[in-house]
Amino acid sequence: MQRFVTILILVAAVPFAIYVWPTKYAYYQIKLGDSQFPVRIQRFTSDAEFLTQAGWRPLKPGTSQTDASRPPVPSPSPSPITPTPAVRRPATSPTPRPTSPTPRQ
Repeated sequence: MQRFVTILILVAAVPFAIYVWPTKYAYYQIKLGDSQFPVRIQRFTSDAEFLTQAGWRPLKPGTSQTDASRPPVPSPSPSPITPTPAVRRPATSPTPRPTSPTPRQ
């Protein structure tokens, strides 16, 4: 019986490891101005990088995005933040009660 349970666990673990286990990176999209860039975030260290034509670049404020072998890549400026308008409940008028029919005589 113990051998059967062990084999069952192994048979279930292999598809889980292939199809469900998280990968090294989580992929998202970021919109800067009119352009969208793929972003990958490493799951273990939470380091974020965005993809440019020159390759993956760190997505951290204040980090240098230059390399000695390549010309500097300009940092994309973040889009201006607009405040979210306050959500208010729409004014509604009371629902009229249905009138009961008058009894016929």
